[in-house]
Amino acid sequence: MAQSQKLYQILEKAHIETKIAVEIQDWIIDTLEESREKTMIQIGDTKLLPIQLEMRTRFDAIDSKFNAIDSKFEAMNSRFDSLEKRIDATNFSIRLLGVPIIGATIGGLSMVFLNIYERLM
Repeated sequence: MAQSQKLYQILEKAHIETKIAVEIQDWIIDTLEESREKTMIQIGDTKLLPIQLEMRTRFDAIDSKFNAIDSKFEAMNSRFDSLEKRIDATNFSIRLLGVPIIGATIGGLSMVFLNIYERLM
């Protein structure tokens, strides 16, 4: 029995040492992970963040230029729409008044030619 008790003590000591080794390993892994996270945050703060801010400001500037161009195109479109409406109204007026105007012109010219013809005779 003395040997089994000694074996039990050795196994128990090995189990305790294994637990300690696992705890130390977990602590090392946690410490490395925290260190890696801190390093990534520092890299982000020192290098990535300024680059991101600069790119964001440049993209904002490009966006504002495109917005200005869009507003100019909208203004031009509204001018063309207005001009197109005026042309349509003029065409409509010409279509409505075109027949009487042409008729009056032909009638007036025929009267002028008739007067000239009568004077020549």
